[in-house]
Amino acid sequence: MNKQTKGAIAAGAAALLLAGGAGTMAAWNDSASVGGGSVQSGTLSLDQVNETGWTDSKGAPIADISQFLAVPGDVLTYSASFEIGATGNNLSATLTADESTIDGDAALADALGLATTATINDVELADGTITTENNGNVVDVEVKVTFNDVEGNAAQGESVDLTNFSVELKQNA
Repeated sequence: MNKQTKGAIAAGAAALLLAGGAGTMAAWNDSASVGGGSVQSGTLSLDQVNETGWTDSKGAPIADISQFLAVPGDVLTYSASFEIGATGNNLSATLTADESTIDGDAALADALGLATTATINDVELADGTITTENNGNVVDVEVKVTFNDVEGNAAQGESVDLTNFSVELKQNA
């Protein structure tokens, strides 16, 4: 067979396959509505309603925290109240001090200990846990910043910046 004949046979076979295949591509299908609806997302927020500010280990108010000279063993306490926004099915969140908002010299920053207490109507929240039941409540927050003991003279003359210090309400996984 010559090349033209072979080419013509191959082209004819390809055309038959394509034509035959096009007719058998149909498949039955169907769908049904499942009757869903729109879904909305919930909310999680803290809005500060008042601030008592900072006090020292003896409970005395600190007028300007940037002028306080801390020594190991000092405990500074920050107090404020926040209105809670918490809506959503199965919502659970934890209120804590946000350690990442404290900048400063390494030895002093490492010597800090943070402890957060959250209360609503004088009842302490277990582990600072907030749920949708707390939506609209005012939570009183107290953060104790403890200057822990350090080895030798570490952290002397150092500073930490509390300018951007904040508390965080973070959804639990």
